[in-house]
Amino acid sequence: MAVAKSNKDEKNELVELLVSLGLHWPIVLVCCLFAGVAGFFAAEWVRPVYEVNALLQIESKSKGGSLMGELGSLFSSGVSTQTEVELVKSRRVTGTVVEALGLRNYVEPVGFVDRILHRQGRLELSNLEIPRDIIEDPDDKKEPWVVEALDSTHYSLFDFKGKEILSNCEVGKDYEVAYTTSLGTAPVKIAASRMDAVAGQKFEVQKLFRLAAIGKFMSVFDVTEKGKRTGILEFSYQDYYPDRAAYILNEVARAYQRQNVEQRSLEAKSTIEFLEEQLPLVRSKLDSAEQVLNQYRSQVGSADIGAETKIVLDKQMKLQQSILELEQKRQATVRLFHEEHPTVKTLDDQVMKLRQELSKTTSQVKKMPEKQQEVLRLTSDVELNKLLYTNMLNNIQQLRLVAAGEVGSVRIIDFAEPTLGPVKPKKNLIRMAALFLGICLSIAIVSIRKRMHSGIKDSKTIERELGVSVYAKVPKGVPHGTRGTLPLALAAPDDVAVEALRTLRTSLEFMMLDNDRASVIALSGLIPGVGKSFISVNLAVLFAGMGKKVVLIDADLRKGRLHKEFGFKRENGLTEVLLGSTPLETALKPTSVENMDLIVCGKVPASPAELLGSARYAKLIETLRSQYDIIIVDTPPVMLVTDAMLVCRHSDQGVLVVEYDKHSIDAIREGLELFTKGAPETLNPSIVINKYVHSKSDGFGYKYGKY
Repeated sequence: MAVAKSNKDEKNELVELLVSLGLHWPIVLVCCLFAGVAGFFAAEWVRPVYEVNALLQIESKSKGGSLMGELGSLFSSGVSTQTEVELVKSRRVTGTVVEALGLRNYVEPVGFVDRILHRQGRLELSNLEIPRDIIEDPDDKKEPWVVEALDSTHYSLFDFKGKEILSNCEVGKDYEVAYTTSLGTAPVKIAASRMDAVAGQKFEVQKLFRLAAIGKFMSVFDVTEKGKRTGILEFSYQDYYPDRAAYILNEVARAYQRQNVEQRSLEAKSTIEFLEEQLPLVRSKLDSAEQVLNQYRSQVGSADIGAETKIVLDKQMKLQQSILELEQKRQATVRLFHEEHPTVKTLDDQVMKLRQELSKTTSQVKKMPEKQQEVLRLTSDVELNKLLYTNMLNNIQQLRLVAAGEVGSVRIIDFAEPTLGPVKPKKNLIRMAALFLGICLSIAIVSIRKRMHSGIKDSKTIERELGVSVYAKVPKGVPHGTRGTLPLALAAPDDVAVEALRTLRTSLEFMMLDNDRASVIALSGLIPGVGKSFISVNLAVLFAGMGKKVVLIDADLRKGRLHKEFGFKRENGLTEVLLGSTPLETALKPTSVENMDLIVCGKVPASPAELLGSARYAKLIETLRSQYDIIIVDTPPVMLVTDAMLVCRHSDQGVLVVEYDKHSIDAIREGLELFTKGAPETLNPSIVINKYVHSKSDGFGYKYGKY
């Protein structure tokens, strides 16, 4: 049932909205026409943008193939596609393209009519140098210079002030001239590589900073992987000219391909340089070892190596070679893994075992004759250095093959080609969106007009819908409520507003007939500006005029202003009384009105609601009941804070002030429920309609900020 009722309410609201739009059809028509015209100009104003695409493949392979063996695996490609995407977007690639293609030379055609009619010219600069450093005003450094076409092949250059710097320049030629200001002289350079324009067309030109140019380039450039783990990258680029877009994107692809090749061969080249630096040292050690061996043989005469010695020597050489190979393999493995990796640990164990086996041959050598031992030692040194030298030569040759035969892991599959149709703007979409916004604007205007005129005007409606009496309708009388002046009840006692307030006083007094003690009247408003402080002040004056002893309390601890109405300061008020720092006798301030005292709001406390809801406030009210006949409490707006609700719990009368033709019945119902929530059953709620003459001005009262 609840769902059915909700659907019915929504249907009624929709029907009501359509009826309102029909009644206000001129507004709808004007909004749609305005939006349609704006949409048309917006669609024509946006320059057409073309997008081109290129495909590249990232291959994962080992450099040098099987010919390099394990050496080639040191430079194998194992990089993820996402890593390659980020490399493409790096400044190393994009910055190179920006500089090489002169994309820092920014050109923007100007001319409203030409842009709307799509008759803008085209200018491309291969060189542009503007001396920012000698321009006096920092703001002028950002101002563009202007190129004006004289015909299809000639142009003139003007600075940001409109001064002609170069005239009758020809496309395809470089020009340079000295530019002088009070800060010095610097050259201005310009060269146009292409110009398609008619006489009189102008272009704004700027020399962008490198990072700004790269950022502008990246805003229209994108790299994505087609599919998942395909290794296929799609480059896309957008530009106002399709041919230029294709040319730029192809240059990006080539630059990335070159960077990939250079990066992959860089390590091989650096290794070659290191080995070539070490090669003479190894050769020198080999020559020195051979020389020492020959000298020893010449000294001791014939000392040929016997069969047993040769076996030991061969065994040592094989062990040394194995150890050397394992150490080279370990160095390569450490480049890929950390020292604690299992593969590295395994290689270390193998090297240790070989060294232990090598050390065992020492005991065999010690059993030989002394000459044989020395010959074996010297021969072993020669053979070891020869092995190192030979391996180093082989490695250098292999690395040279790697560097010379490197083709990279990036292959361009499809180059970018100019497209025929632009991807932006979507003109029909822009026009439809503009029309939709026009309809929304008309709905908003109609709804606002309806809301502005949907406030309650009839007191009978309030009484019928809410079951609460409207005690008075207070019109807006002569100017009143001004700070530092007399209350209206004293300044103009015969005013129509005062007469309405007397009606309110009488109604409230009638409800007090059965009370033997002082009556507490709490006043609040729905929102700021309804005039509830005006009602509070003048109601207190009228009660005091009847000879009743009245106290007026400013319980708006946040934005209280009653102290200004009577010329007092804010200090030593309700806040200090509730905090116990000021006695009640000090806080009670006699006013110029006979029988009427005032308790100002005091300083703004940290937690106003907690103070008004405390036992101290209840005790204060009970104390004042024994001293006064009428206690009037002015509270903050009930829709903003809970202060009024807390005050109402200790009151006999609750007066809610609403503004004529401003609040809906639902808003008044909600405010009344909040105002009387938690109040005792003896509370008598009532409503006062203020400013019942329709007016946009809020006249008196005060404005609240944020509570």
